[in-house]
Formats: sequence, structure tokens, C-alpha cells
Amino acid sequence: MDSIFCDDIWTGDACYVTPREDFLYHGFDPENADLGKTCLVLFSSGLFRQVVETLPQIDPAFKWPYSTTPVQRCVTKSGKRFAIHFPSYGGARIANSLEQLAACGIQYVIGLGLGGALQDTLQIGDTILLEGAIRGDGVSRYYAPIEYPAVADFGLTALLHRHLTQQNEAHTIGLSFGTEALYREEAHLIERLRDLGVLTIEMESSAFFTVGRRLGLKCSWVSVVSDRLSQAKHEGNIHAEHIMDKLLRLVACITQGIEADL
Repeated sequence: MDSIFCDDIWTGDACYVTPREDFLYHGFDPENADLGKTCLVLFSSGLFRQVVETLPQIDPAFKWPYSTTPVQRCVTKSGKRFAIHFPSYGGARIANSLEQLAACGIQYVIGLGLGGALQDTLQIGDTILLEGAIRGDGVSRYYAPIEYPAVADFGLTALLHRHLTQQNEAHTIGLSFGTEALYREEAHLIERLRDLGVLTIEMESSAFFTVGRRLGLKCSWVSVVSDRLSQAKHEGNIHAEHIMDKLLRLVACITQGIEADL
């Protein structure tokens, strides 16, 4: 549909609605958002609520215009501003969020998500640091041809690798598959991905990397294995409660990295 060798929808930029126009409609000026340079995107509503409750540096005066996809403005101990965000779920939603964050002046975006393990070497609770993703989503086709890779920013990923290592957070580095269909993770697809050495499957990474790079954002992704798609059965579940302690620990580690290097 959208090869680099044909003229298709990804080549156009004469869009009728822009993030800035949408912000202004809601009475919010993105140029005065003052979010800092970095946003930590949390792909779990429960995790977002817990982080908001536990981070002492939340700015209560900040008002984001979209209540279902909240953003909170935070300050590190040294006074550095950054944002945390829950974009809801799926590729289309994270694409819109990245457009909005870019309009607010964000430069670095770190995703913290969940993933289903495809390899037998991975266990529930393991940490994954992504190099890139296979594009199984639909929204990224509106931003780039199918040949365009969904890859993480090398410098930001190296920074996260260093901080995870310093905090003794064991992690596996590799690829994920970003799907658009949560309830169509069927055995034939999983077998093919497993043969390709893909580590996990989830719903956001490929859109996250592709759209972020096209918008000029530096994006990196850390996830925790929430479930395992083994040869015979499904182990664990797709929700965050049983791995919440690990996710909160990673939030603390990433926040330290933001304060030190971003």
C-alpha cells in the first residue's frame, strides 16, 4: 500500500488539523506548556496513578486539556522539569500523543510499557530494552513508507542501558512486534515472530519509534514482561498489577537518568 516506490499518503503534509490548532481550541498554548525537554510515557493507567501519588515533585497547578490522556508536569530534586504522560493504549493513540508532545517542545520521549514474551528464555517480570520494532501497526503507514525502520534513538537507548546497569537492573536488549490487534495474537503469527528472534509483542512500540523519529523526537523504550506466549499456553496476563513493583522501580531508575543526563 505505501512503499517508498509509490506516491502515497505518507508523502503529504498539508494537514487540515494540527496539534497546535487543537490545543488552542481548548484554550491551551503549547508554546507556554513548559514541560521541559523529556517526557516519560507510562503505558498503564494504574502505574500512572501510582506515580502521580508518589512523586513529590508533581506540579498541581498544571492543567492538561485532555483528561483521558493526562500529562503531569514534574520537577526533579535539582529543579529540572520533565513530564509524565499516560497516552491510553495502541498505536493510533501514541501517535497523537507524540504529535502533541512535540508541539509542546518535548525532545526526548522514554516509553515504559508491558510486553508479552515470545522467547522461552524470558520470564514474567523480566526487563526489556528495545533496539527497535517490527511495524505491525496501522498508523505509522501515514507517517513513513513500509521500508522505513522503527528504531530507537541510539544515544538515548545507550543512556538507559547505562543507568539500568548502574542500578543492577538486569535487562535483555532486542526487538518487539507492535500489533494493532490485541485479540488476534494467534499461534501462527507468534511462531513466525519467535523464529525471527523477536522478544516481545505489544501494541505501541512500532508506532512509537516510527512516528517519533518522523517528528524529530529521540525515543527509547523499556518494558516489563507481563505474560508469556509459550508453545502450549498463555501464562500471566496483559495487565500491570502483578509487575507493579518492577515498573515503579524502573520509574525511579529512569527518573534518575533524566535528572543526571537529560
